[in-house]
Amino acid sequence: MRMNTPMPALTLAVTFVLAACSATAPTEAAAPAGPPPGASGKLSPEMVGTVSPVPAFMGQGEHLGKPWTIHLRSEGQMRHSIELNWTTEQIRSEGQLFYRGTPGPSRGAPIALDGTLDTRQGRKAIHIDITTAPCIDDADVTHPQRVKISVQGEADLQGCGELAVY
Repeated sequence: MRMNTPMPALTLAVTFVLAACSATAPTEAAAPAGPPPGASGKLSPEMVGTVSPVPAFMGQGEHLGKPWTIHLRSEGQMRHSIELNWTTEQIRSEGQLFYRGTPGPSRGAPIALDGTLDTRQGRKAIHIDITTAPCIDDADVTHPQRVKISVQGEADLQGCGELAVY
């Protein structure tokens, strides 16, 4: 074969396929590009009204010089467990919250949860608003959500957090 003679298309294609097949196969499968099918980050129509848009939330803040953390976890349907910790005093309160079907961040309104919290002073009503808006904590770390916690008879707590999404 002469160098300046063009290779027929079929010969070129076969050469390319053979070269690709003779390459060494990777030992591990490559990670898929992008989210898995159906993982759009939105609730599907059949989930609306039966599944809370809050699978989990972690937040923190400071109130009157005392740091606190909050953890929410969906327990199915519209019910959530809550754990509110005062970290320096090692005080932990637990309770139950319910998602009330508010419009949520996609419509510009906060996600609202209501319930009860078992505290040292007894069971108290609690209301939580989670708003999608940048929030910078005391360590200058930016978080995607803001949280406002209102416990019956107490001053509101405000802080930053991370909302898990479906």
